[in-house]
Parts: sequence; C-alpha cells; structure tokens
Amino acid sequence: MSQKNHKTENLGNWKPFVEQLHKEWEKVGNEHVVENHELKEKIWKGIDRKIFSPRRYILRAGWAVAAALVGVMFYWGYKVSERHVVGNLAYMEHSYAEGWMYMLPDSSTVWLEPDSKIRISSEFLNKREVWLTGSSVFEVKKRVNSDFKVYINTACIEVKGTVFSINQPTPDTSIIALYEGAIDFIGKNQSLISMTPSQRLVYDVNTGSTHVENFSGNIQWVDGNYRFTDIRIDNLMDFIRKKYRVEMELGQGVNHGLLLTGTIRNDESVEAVIEKICFSSQLTYKKNDSYYLLMK
Repeated sequence: MSQKNHKTENLGNWKPFVEQLHKEWEKVGNEHVVENHELKEKIWKGIDRKIFSPRRYILRAGWAVAAALVGVMFYWGYKVSERHVVGNLAYMEHSYAEGWMYMLPDSSTVWLEPDSKIRISSEFLNKREVWLTGSSVFEVKKRVNSDFKVYINTACIEVKGTVFSINQPTPDTSIIALYEGAIDFIGKNQSLISMTPSQRLVYDVNTGSTHVENFSGNIQWVDGNYRFTDIRIDNLMDFIRKKYRVEMELGQGVNHGLLLTGTIRNDESVEAVIEKICFSSQLTYKKNDSYYLLMK
C-alpha cells in the first residue's frame, strides 16, 4: 500500500496542525470489513476500509477546512521553492519529493505526482500559464476572457475550464487524458488537436507525432480520486496500465465483462488497487516485476 499523502498549500504556517493530524492518523488501527459479493461501490469502499483506516477520510475533511480558513498554506517541510527571473518576469518554481495538492492563485488545483514540479509567473492572475515537469491532474477554474495554458516539453495545452491529467512516463512521451470539459493540444509541429471527455492523447516529444484514443467514460476524477461506475474489468485494467505503467492480463476463465464500481485514490499503489480488484472479484494474482496476471 502507498504510504505517501498529498499535501495542501495554503497561506500561513499550519505545520503544527498538520503534524497533529499525522499523529492522530498513526493511532488509528485498521477496521474489519463485512464481506459482501455485490460488485458495487459499497463493497469497494468496504475493501478500502479494510486496507486503510477510515479516519483518513475525517482527516481529509480537516485538510479541506484548513484550506478554506487560510487560503494558501506554505508547508515548507515537504517542498523546495525557488524564485527565478526570466527576462523581466519573476517565476516561482515548486519541486516536490512527495505527492502534493497545490492550489493556484485562481483557485485551480494541481494534484502533483511525486518528484514533479511546476513553475508559475508572479503575474499569474493576469496571464494564467503553468510549466509542468512530471505528472499531475489539473482541475482548472473557468474564468471569463482568461485562458489557461500548460506547457510540457515541446507542447502546449490550452484549457477551457476542465479536468485532465498529464502523465510523462519518460522524457520522450507525454500522455494527456481528459475527464471533463475541453482542451486543445498543440505539439511541436503546431497542429491543433481538440479533445473531448474520455479521450487520451499520446505525444511523442521527439517526432511530434500524436495518437488519440478513447477510454471508458465510466471513469471520472472526483476530489482527488478516480471514480468508476459499472466499468468492465478489462477497461479498468487498460486504465491501470496507463496510470501505473505496468503490464496486466486476465487469465483463462476470467470474465472480461465483469463490472466493477469503486474509487482509486490518486496516491494509491498499484498493488493496493489490484488487491481490492481481486478481493471484490474473487480473483488472485501473480506478479513478475511490473507484470500482473489476474486469475481465478
């Protein structure tokens, strides 16, 4: 199971508050789950409760309250912030060793993966531009007559007010998945590709080539989680392959049309996800490096 947690930035030093939350978290033991074979979100949440303490959800509410009270918090123990000047414009660059939920000055949210970093201008509210290195999910607040742009490698994403993820598994590849709203992708060859929800774009940084494919519309991003409803297990496995960059197969006799409902936390490990799938589907799995085989 993943032990890393997304942090939230707000104005003021709330480090003592956060440290106390972590202490309380450590005290909580795991709770047992009542077994239920219905493949709905109730059992998925029950499985999640078996693996993770339910107090985690109470703590999340505490994070939200803290964010509402103080706006933007700088929790320096978990990040390195540097100031840069390019031309006459100052930039703030934030590097993160752990996952982090970062709130931009316009209230847009960036859910950064570990070892990712963003850079924004000191004039961000006048020109909403973000430079991303690594991977993250963006929840962009729509503003009238105000574009939002994200720059990655040799490409630019023009946002219309939306939810989308950027995954850069290698320096040569970028994967953009759109969950809500609309975005325009502009690569090094300057061609514009308009994307609609449940589309995934794979971009080759070196050649500038792109490939657009559809993914299951049953997967949505809600409050820091991937939520899926009645999704086929083979479609869910396709999502897991892309998110975690692993190989997965279903063994003989496994029903590819099996439907699952539940939630995957953005910081959740692939092993924890597979364990919950197997528990709710009465399956087992074998692992060989980054290869997983799900079996009866």
